[in-house]
Amino acid sequence: MINIIVRSSKDADAVKAMINRFYKDWNIKVYTLHGARTIDDINYRLKEIISDDKFYLLLLGREEQNIIDELRKNKPDNLAIQVVPRKRVRNTRIEHLAWIFDIGKSIFRLAVGWRNDVEAYVLSQYKGIRLEDYNIDPAYDIFLGIGEEFLYNLEKILGGKTCELPLFVRKYGGEHDIYCGDKKVAILQIPDEGIIPKGKIIRETYDEPNEKNVLEANKQVLSLYEKISIKILEKYREWADTIIVPWSGGKDSTATLLLTLKVFSKNKVKTIYADTGTEFPWTHKYINEIAERLGVEVIRVYAGIDKGILDEGYPMPRHDNRWCTYRKIKAIEETIGKLSDGNILLVKGDRDGESRARSMRPPIYVENENKIVVTPIKFWSAAHIQLYMLLNNIELNPLYYKGFYRIGCYICPALRSWEVYIMMNDPDLRNVLDKYPLYKLFIRIRKGEIPSYKNMG
Repeated sequence: MINIIVRSSKDADAVKAMINRFYKDWNIKVYTLHGARTIDDINYRLKEIISDDKFYLLLLGREEQNIIDELRKNKPDNLAIQVVPRKRVRNTRIEHLAWIFDIGKSIFRLAVGWRNDVEAYVLSQYKGIRLEDYNIDPAYDIFLGIGEEFLYNLEKILGGKTCELPLFVRKYGGEHDIYCGDKKVAILQIPDEGIIPKGKIIRETYDEPNEKNVLEANKQVLSLYEKISIKILEKYREWADTIIVPWSGGKDSTATLLLTLKVFSKNKVKTIYADTGTEFPWTHKYINEIAERLGVEVIRVYAGIDKGILDEGYPMPRHDNRWCTYRKIKAIEETIGKLSDGNILLVKGDRDGESRARSMRPPIYVENENKIVVTPIKFWSAAHIQLYMLLNNIELNPLYYKGFYRIGCYICPALRSWEVYIMMNDPDLRNVLDKYPLYKLFIRIRKGEIPSYKNMG
């Protein structure tokens, strides 16, 4: 899925040593520019190497810094250029080189600019104006605030107005920078614990992007990313007897399902939906509607998180005791085992932006001789996913339009104060969720009224 390009064979040796130590199972190829130094020679070599079905990271030393701006002109979005902080790549310690690679591969996910001519964000490193005070960091993610309800909930917290389609940069510690055009207009602070997020407006004049323009401006880059993802899946078209897509009803797994259906026939694709017993009812409905529209079979399994709390005496899940996750995974894995018929291709919607642990997993890995796992959207941002689904005429789960960043169950310890605030204050959500005893218990815990280890006993 991703390859590395360096200037010389000695640089290649250093990169290969780094890969062997930190990314051994990634199947990364290393190409050289055969020592090319001039712009014309480098561009000639790049054209020989780059295809449109993989991502490429060009690593250069500090001695090439003076040509980087010129080199970046007219480059495809599946090529990222990263300069190491040493004269040559081979002068960089392999631990530091691994970190540089981590930053470099996150460019594909986090590159974004603003085009004044069409008033749209562009998910590109080569098009548009650079956003104010924006830097690439492997821990970040970007997404769009889509929908009137999302905007309403956001502006209540901020205490002021923003544009109709704000761009969010999710950073460390729950901090989010909010952009309208290329300017940062607000800051949103979302603590993991508690029930009240905080925010403030820092700019009252801004550009006004709209969804139609943003979709149109990103067709080309999304088509390129789609092609790369499809190419990965196509490698297993003849090998796979059964294709399984775990489907939560969230944006990542739904986009993964769309990609899978563009490669494999529907009768070979099985989707597994694990019902914890504490799922949002909107997600149940969404799964049913999208499955019918796509014509796919959904295998529903019950993970019994609600039963675990209500009947078996388990405490409410916490960050340090997420027994619910293991129970859900077990239910899915048992179902996969029952579905196993010949060669199994497990297609998962994992993305680098979700966690450090996921970012270190290879895009493709073999679990056993009859089971291969593929993660085709690994280098996509949440914004790529949102726009890709809309371009394919598939609506997002309705919870996203209210402001949710991720979809889980309504007692999930990973729900941040932002989602909890929406759950408690949005009339549609509150009127339904208030009927569930476990939801009421969850809210009391988040308010600090009772200890987090409290169960229904």
